[in-house]
Amino acid sequence: MREEQKKALFRDFFRDWVEDKLQESFDSLHDVRRSRLMARFFAEQVLRPRNPTLLPFAEEDIQACVVDGKDDCGIDFISREEGTVLLIQAKFSGGKKAIKRPHEEPGDFDNFRAALERLRNFRKLAMSEALRELAADINWDSDNFQMYYITLRQVTANQGEIASQGVPSIADIPDLNDRVEISLLDENGLNLELRDALSVDAGENKTFRIQFAGNEDSPPWLRLGSGSRACYVGRVSGAQLASLFTQHRSSLFTLNIRNYIGDNSTNKAIKKTALDTPDDFFSFNNGISALATRIEPDPQDPRTLICDRLSIINGAQTVRSLHKAQTVSSAALRNVHVLLRITEFSAKKTQGEQEFLDNVTKFNNTQNTIKLSDFRSNDKVQSDLKRKFETLPYVDGKKFSYRNKRTGERERDVIAIGMEEFVKTLYAFCFGPDDVYGGTGHVFDATEGGGYWKLFNDGRDILPALSNDLFGQYAGIWFICDFAKCVWRARTREGRDLGLERRWMFYYALGESIRTAYKFQKIDFEEDLRRLSSHTSWIKQDDCGAKKVIHRHCKVAFKALIDAYKDASKDQGFAHRNWFRSSKTLASISEQLKSSWSLISDHGEEYIFSKVKSVSS
Repeated sequence: MREEQKKALFRDFFRDWVEDKLQESFDSLHDVRRSRLMARFFAEQVLRPRNPTLLPFAEEDIQACVVDGKDDCGIDFISREEGTVLLIQAKFSGGKKAIKRPHEEPGDFDNFRAALERLRNFRKLAMSEALRELAADINWDSDNFQMYYITLRQVTANQGEIASQGVPSIADIPDLNDRVEISLLDENGLNLELRDALSVDAGENKTFRIQFAGNEDSPPWLRLGSGSRACYVGRVSGAQLASLFTQHRSSLFTLNIRNYIGDNSTNKAIKKTALDTPDDFFSFNNGISALATRIEPDPQDPRTLICDRLSIINGAQTVRSLHKAQTVSSAALRNVHVLLRITEFSAKKTQGEQEFLDNVTKFNNTQNTIKLSDFRSNDKVQSDLKRKFETLPYVDGKKFSYRNKRTGERERDVIAIGMEEFVKTLYAFCFGPDDVYGGTGHVFDATEGGGYWKLFNDGRDILPALSNDLFGQYAGIWFICDFAKCVWRARTREGRDLGLERRWMFYYALGESIRTAYKFQKIDFEEDLRRLSSHTSWIKQDDCGAKKVIHRHCKVAFKALIDAYKDASKDQGFAHRNWFRSSKTLASISEQLKSSWSLISDHGEEYIFSKVKSVSS
């Protein structure tokens, strides 16, 4: 790590980030707003670099994660991505208040520890829209929870002990604490976390010495391959891996799709095996895969390999869990052995080498809960979408930027469209929410019958590029849903209408309403979609025909959703959460819409884009 990174201070970086983002003086802000911004800064600048899959990509979705304010239930920031729920409570302290109250209030942290219990009972409590929507989406049977209470005040030893006890138990979730990691970080802890995050992108050419365990009457490793693809396989001690992490921390995982995902039940089991039955660890663990730009045997030590730019691409959970186990018993880890495979790659980043890195990371992580959308990011059709969106007319001087790869970078003066949000929106509008079909894994399944295949196939394989007509249709759907999301948020802000919490089911009802209207009027919907996407000026017009049409369909969709929910809730054994996952719900919504359209068909032209002054012809 560079010297300036070793000395990086959370408070200083936070101040610079706020002033750059807001373009106003940090000193002019009150502490409540600083705390809100501090939670977001920690999420984006400290957590995201080490695990890009932990947060949503789109700027507006990140903004929606900030929930501090009325009915925030003691939470400043909350998100749920791929089965991991992130909760952050931040306490900024500066000026005279910091002098008068140097220590963190015990009651504030205790209140945060009970946040999950409040989310569990979201229907019974006053709660903000963002919290209610996410609480309804939590899978309490399997989701993992990462909770961070961050403060610039001093933390007492007693509070640290309380944090180690986890969260208060919830009677009907006996394994909850097995899936929760709660951290209490004071200013010193925040400094260390920031420096660790900065090390991920440092790009330093570090040299690592990896000592392998000896094998009786045989070499310490097996060498496979040749040239720049040489691969070494052998056993290393758990103690050495724990020490590597102590020294290098997150910079040890610079090429990983995602980093450590918290103390979930799997990682706790890794730790338990290392401590209780270390001799069995090698048999029970899948091992670790790593890459390095140079691998050479050490001429001074026949059991050691010298590696440049070593990066673990699969095994972050194992290494971090061993590090945690070492804090309990360093002696036990000497008897732990782990399978290690190190593969060489070229330091020169050609397109072919980048494809190799993407694929080797992909296939080494297929057994883990990483985002499946990351596996599709290099598809030719995704690169084609990126090109086509850039050709659309600018809106208010801003160009469209389709992000087929997840990144922490932000561009100004662009309208960003994240790949995952785009694909899930298309699928929900056309076919229904991914939860009905088994989750995000289905939407990004490129095999025949999978959701991704349905959207992008040519009858035999995934398309290398979309035709201009198909792109126009898909872009039109995106723009309709993007505006409709604002209408949905305004309607659900008070959280009174059961059945409306999740926008994916709303997108389906909206799509069904529009499709039904066009069927009644016998008009080509696809042509109007292409018109909406080729003339984008309507997107920023407050009073235009296209938005009036979408508003009308939103009202019809809301009514269909609420009526379908009421009908379903009359059945014995009805479960609110399961209603969003049932194909019967889709059928019920369609039936409700057919009934609605038989009543309003006389006014059908008001529900057709081409029949109103919506876009230029």
